[in-house]
Amino acid sequence: MSEHSGDVNPNSARTLGVLAEPEVTAEFAERNGREVGHLLNLADERHDWSVAIEYQDFTAGNGLAPMLDSLVKHRTLRAWDVMVCLTDLPIRFEGRTVVAEVALADPISLVSLPALGAVNIDRRVRSAVADLGQAMHRHFDPEDDAVEFGPPSLHHSRLIEAAVLDEGPIGFRYVSATRLGRGRLLAGMLRANRPWRLVFGLKSAMAAAIATGAFALVTDTIWQLADLLGAPRLTLLTALSIGSMVFWIITQHDLWESPRRNEPLERYKASLYNISTVWSLIIGVVISYVLLFVAVLLAAAFAIDDALLAVTLQHPLTVWDFAEVAWMTTSAALIGGALGSGFESKDDILRAAYGQRERHRRQSIDEGE
Repeated sequence: MSEHSGDVNPNSARTLGVLAEPEVTAEFAERNGREVGHLLNLADERHDWSVAIEYQDFTAGNGLAPMLDSLVKHRTLRAWDVMVCLTDLPIRFEGRTVVAEVALADPISLVSLPALGAVNIDRRVRSAVADLGQAMHRHFDPEDDAVEFGPPSLHHSRLIEAAVLDEGPIGFRYVSATRLGRGRLLAGMLRANRPWRLVFGLKSAMAAAIATGAFALVTDTIWQLADLLGAPRLTLLTALSIGSMVFWIITQHDLWESPRRNEPLERYKASLYNISTVWSLIIGVVISYVLLFVAVLLAAAFAIDDALLAVTLQHPLTVWDFAEVAWMTTSAALIGGALGSGFESKDDILRAAYGQRERHRRQSIDEGE
């Protein structure tokens, strides 16, 4: 897909190629491609910029250097003036979170989306891609003015530090400048996991839970238990049901990552993947729990006779009594119904795990070679 600024003069036409991994980064590229072209043309009035977007599996967990040769061939084949790669994988170098890397001899750069955080991510991606494209063009194009390399959104950010490297294929590297870098990275990883989409992968489980809840809702034992337990123990039961569901998903789909090698970096990556996976699953299951609770509460309001419930509980009814019954029923239904069922879409579950996505990309690359 290409975005053009208007009539192109062959002598002034420039192309920024964006190579994005499928799914997460592809969605960012698709949404922001037109705006990136607009930003480039605002910053550079001497050239007519267009943005070409392509999607391809690549594994960038170790940074730009290991895949640089193939990227150079790809850029040359496409005749792109500059090239920016987008990955949703976290990148670490010497204990620091890498935001972006730029090749020393070629106008090719790599941006790690999770390192940009989870807030205003579209604006940050647009600015980073446009700034890197403009900075690489001015730095590497012999027909342009030679200036100090420094994309503004990265070079002037208080949260990012720049490093100029004299050796190796990487010439410029931008890393997180604060101790909050790990938290910002994890927030970005959660955003990339899109945990709200997990709800679609739990449709069959939720259907089973609703069926279980409908049966339990008309049982006076559930009414009495809900009234006796009270809010503190019902809260504990909720935590137990959500935790059980998360544990079940992880074990059923083998989502827990173990380091492939006994190295500090591999252990760190495994811990990042596991933390982001657990939190993504917790968020997705909590959303499902809330939706199930609303459905059960509405069913309780229509299905339970007020007089019969008052006789069973042996005290005057309030709205809170119906809420407690729905609360107890939801937790029991999630444990008894959902855990005993299958899942609608295994793919929706696996998308919540970084390690699974990285293995899928490696497999796709190996099959394509």
